[in-house]
Amino acid sequence: MKFRKFIVNLIVFFFLFLPLIMWGWWLLTPKKHLKVLIVDKTVLTPEGKEHRSFDWILKYKRYVKENGDFYTPEKDYMGFFPKDNKQYDIHDLKDFTEKQIDSISNYYDMVYYTDTYGIYYNEWYLDTLEKELSRKVYGGLDENDYLLLKRMKERNKLVIGEFNLFASPSCGDLGKKVEKLYNLQWSGWSGRYFATLDTLKNPELPMWIVHYYKNQHNNQWPFKKAGLVFVNVDAHIEVLEKERDLTFEGPIVNTFVFAQEKYNLPDKIFYPFWFDITYSTDTTNEILAYYQLFPNSRGDSILKAYDIPTIFPVAYEHVGGYPFYYFCGDFCDHFAKFNFVQLKGIWYAQIMLLENKLGADGKYFFTKYYTPMVSRILQDYYKDRVQYRD
Repeated sequence: MKFRKFIVNLIVFFFLFLPLIMWGWWLLTPKKHLKVLIVDKTVLTPEGKEHRSFDWILKYKRYVKENGDFYTPEKDYMGFFPKDNKQYDIHDLKDFTEKQIDSISNYYDMVYYTDTYGIYYNEWYLDTLEKELSRKVYGGLDENDYLLLKRMKERNKLVIGEFNLFASPSCGDLGKKVEKLYNLQWSGWSGRYFATLDTLKNPELPMWIVHYYKNQHNNQWPFKKAGLVFVNVDAHIEVLEKERDLTFEGPIVNTFVFAQEKYNLPDKIFYPFWFDITYSTDTTNEILAYYQLFPNSRGDSILKAYDIPTIFPVAYEHVGGYPFYYFCGDFCDHFAKFNFVQLKGIWYAQIMLLENKLGADGKYFFTKYYTPMVSRILQDYYKDRVQYRD
């Protein structure tokens, strides 16, 4: 009876009192004022999936706006704002004067470009990804985005960018200017892992990819299993399928030891989203990790035919001078749930409960990789450059 009572009391403590302790601990943790500008031009729903993960970290770590309020995914960003009945608002930098851009760069402590791909006619008005890539409703960098990035660099403010910053639809002269600004160079290739390439089973598979591939490959789309899709800037598409072309179905992120130790990262982890193949033109951009693909001889011949490497960078950190990070992937693309964000230590509980290491939904990558990396970036920047400002 005593043992049973002990077990019952333990269960009650775990499910009732422990969350209260974690919540109280979170409440007692001091707020940190950090003026963050988030730019997201790909917001199909008010929840802001493409920047929501970052907002989760900001709230979990208690970073707040100048007025002490927490950042919210629905309103605290610049870009595309969806409304009911296919209406929308756009709040961005496009119509600002150079003086206003200068003032913005002076005000904000950091800027994070989470997604610049934009919104396209078919997916916005027709709710479909069918056939041809439709015309752009909104998206891509403009000259004022470039000017802001330049001013932030000149002021030694933190800039984080990720997949699609200078790729389509921002490629061309403007994309090249941003590349040159941060000494990076996009190869022209992007890619993504899909858990299934079966068009009847995967609603996440854009039909324009299938359509373009069939036009380029004798009207064939023979793929049913998991695999990788590669898209070139000229719209050429290649596909590698599990077993037929790959000995392992997706990309693995391998992190260098120094980055594992600094950012509390695993040595290897599966990556399930879009990525770009981007190189540095300057040795001051230090590579933190690299992707590794696993083609068989057939898959390797396809990759070599189009100069697609099997090993290429995952993330860059600029060393010395201005603080800059570029993630060669859609790192922030995860629908983070805010249910337990106000429980101090909930991240550790999530780590223990994780099961699916392939993590095609992104939860595993978000919890074990993105969260510790971005948390440490913010922590170091806040401590070194923000906390003791005048």
